[in-house]
Amino acid sequence: MARLDFPGLEGTDAVLESEIRIRLDDVEAALAKAVLADSELLAQTSGYLLSAGGKRFRPMLVLLSGYFGDPADQRLVPGSVAIELTHLATLYHDDVIDEADSRRGIPSVNTRWTNTVAILTGDYLFARASEISSDLGTDVTRLLARTIATVCDGQVREVSAAGRTDQTVESYLGTIQRKTASLIATSCRLGGMLSGVPEGYLDTLEEYGDAVGMAFQLSDDVMDFVATAEQLGKEPGIDMREGVYTLPVLYALTGGPRKEELQSLLSMGAPDGRALERALAVVLGDSAIDQAREVVSEHVNRARKLAATLPEGPAAQAMGRLATFLSTRCGASG
Repeated sequence: MARLDFPGLEGTDAVLESEIRIRLDDVEAALAKAVLADSELLAQTSGYLLSAGGKRFRPMLVLLSGYFGDPADQRLVPGSVAIELTHLATLYHDDVIDEADSRRGIPSVNTRWTNTVAILTGDYLFARASEISSDLGTDVTRLLARTIATVCDGQVREVSAAGRTDQTVESYLGTIQRKTASLIATSCRLGGMLSGVPEGYLDTLEEYGDAVGMAFQLSDDVMDFVATAEQLGKEPGIDMREGVYTLPVLYALTGGPRKEELQSLLSMGAPDGRALERALAVVLGDSAIDQAREVVSEHVNRARKLAATLPEGPAAQAMGRLATFLSTRCGASG
């Protein structure tokens, strides 16, 4: 059974929470059907990460955004499914790019099978998402296709920046806006489109999703340094070990008191072992974490202001609370 397990929305409005839980169960059942395939192997691999769980954060935002129109519109469920399949597809491709050993606490598809199988499974999920969106109208299909293109652009930018210590803060923010925030922004816009939200609010929903998406990723960036392995479900510093230098690292490289030491450590390639321990200590030892938290707060405040301009009610309140949670989870103000 699907559950509303994203803490930012728990305890908001009992009726709203109950209704979204029920609809997420419908989404979960539809997802299980959507990943079926004629090939026994493809059926196994396409449902592999799905069965491992996940917050279903993006489908939840589709459903929540639907409350500014008709939340009972049946198209919200397949719309949520198309969004989640798109997200899952990117995870399969990410694991190949990162040469990841695990995902969601289980061996990654590329580890259990092969890179080729993982790539083709991701492609299959993109295709299934596109097929489902085609039943929802050309506007939805166009929106999803444009978003997939944007996400791929972000992934390519991340790959090209891997291991580079000369990456700017601005270029990094542009990368995560495309790779992460764009799909979350589309989730919110899609929920509005499918539920018949007045045209004037669609841009607001999309901008809210962009702000939440940025806060979501940047909060994760901070958590990768300050949270425990139990909280993260993985070892801290995994991004740095994979050569992905996130916002705290970039701040430490450009203005930290030990920037030369960090530059020296990272110039030898993605750090591991003792070098990783030293690099983590450098980032944690100056103001880089606090600077990153300030950027999280900026996006959280932007999201809350946008939520406040939406029609009053439990859905708008939930959106504001969700944004606030993203700041508190990583220790940012707000």
